[in-house]
Amino acid sequence: MSNDLSNFLVRRFVGFAVMLYVLLTVIFVLFRIMPGDPTAMLVTGRFTEEARQAQIENFGLHRPLHEQYVIFISNALQGDFGMSFFYREPVADVIFPALINTMLVMVPALTLVMIFAYVWGSFVGWNKDTAIDRWGTYIPVSIRAIPHFVMGLLLLIVFSYTLGWFPTGGMTPIGESQMSYVEMVTSRTFFHYAALPFLTALLQYAADPMLLMRNNIISEREKDYIELHRLKGLTEDQIRNHAARNSMLPLLTWLTPMVGIAFGGQILIEVVFSWPGIGRELVLAANRQDMPVAQAAFFMIAVVVLLTNLLVDLAYGYFDPRISYGKQ
Repeated sequence: MSNDLSNFLVRRFVGFAVMLYVLLTVIFVLFRIMPGDPTAMLVTGRFTEEARQAQIENFGLHRPLHEQYVIFISNALQGDFGMSFFYREPVADVIFPALINTMLVMVPALTLVMIFAYVWGSFVGWNKDTAIDRWGTYIPVSIRAIPHFVMGLLLLIVFSYTLGWFPTGGMTPIGESQMSYVEMVTSRTFFHYAALPFLTALLQYAADPMLLMRNNIISEREKDYIELHRLKGLTEDQIRNHAARNSMLPLLTWLTPMVGIAFGGQILIEVVFSWPGIGRELVLAANRQDMPVAQAAFFMIAVVVLLTNLLVDLAYGYFDPRISYGKQ
């Protein structure tokens, strides 16, 4: 590993650590200034004030804010976000399965979106001002104009309620016999339930990177090295592949904010399809004022975005050797 790359990694990981600390601080402050009483859902009319105070002390909410802050930061850095107010179990046991459920839909969807953007965007851009270009951009953009929750509802109406091909929501049938998590997510039943959320995400996020790739390759067509490759006798497909590779960097740049947007948009998709992911869990936690679960959900989504940003920075040097990780 070169010194430039080593220095770059050190700087990026230091920046990553600083961002995590700032993020945890913001999360702590936001959820402390929110209106409402986080113990309200725990206390019924039969509870006395002494019982309510006991619940507050049980969750450590009676401590001064600076003590709560130190405890929150130290525990969060160890992956411990405390006990859920609603589930009465460790937050990690609630959040990590929900995060995996979301990633099981979003990671394949974003992967296919990137492949589609690279292949189809470069193809229609290379055939600019033709029927392929016009219809190849018009259809994805028209689909993109439909809000994702509306798209989800339309797919439910057509494929679930009308045709009956897919279930209306959830991850597994109600009352299904217990099986291990690995067996469940590799079964045909799981893919049957995941099909519509996956298709909704795929249709919603495909247009933007495809248009970005199209515009990039159109600009690459006018560069001198394209004519040089033609003079060398390369075929049009080979020349287009060279231009497509050189158009990848803006597509990678798009991926970083898109991960956050996709996870944010997935909240509505998960609510529409009752998918037990981290977005739906975040909405439920906010409604229940389950502060530990909501904090952990925000934190995990932000960490995924930060890690994606780091990986994209590293990928820049792979796709474009002209980029140096050094200071110059």
